[in-house]
Amino acid sequence: MTPVIVMAAEHKPIKPVSGYVCMALDAPDSVMMNFDHPIPLQTEPRDGAPMIAPALGVLPVTTNVPETNGYVQSMNLAFKTGWVPAKYVKPYAKVHPGNTCTPYVMDDGKLGFIFGH
Repeated sequence: MTPVIVMAAEHKPIKPVSGYVCMALDAPDSVMMNFDHPIPLQTEPRDGAPMIAPALGVLPVTTNVPETNGYVQSMNLAFKTGWVPAKYVKPYAKVHPGNTCTPYVMDDGKLGFIFGH
């Protein structure tokens, strides 16, 4: 089947993001729906570190940096790296069986994803 590009229609994928795989947030509803305290993308791999932004629901996680203090390294849509609690992150295919995801650099220089099945 043909992959689906998820971004604004005018943007095209340029190349896969090297060293990263797609993961997905998978947490209890009470955590996912707590908009006052979203799952964070933090500046450091430690509890209480400053939040860069809420973590993406589908997020790229590096394959080159090991889990540290219970956190995995990820990034936001502008490629700013940070850390997300590993307990809320699972492989994309485990959360969305039968589907695939690849993080891509888009033609606008931002992060995007290509989804397929």
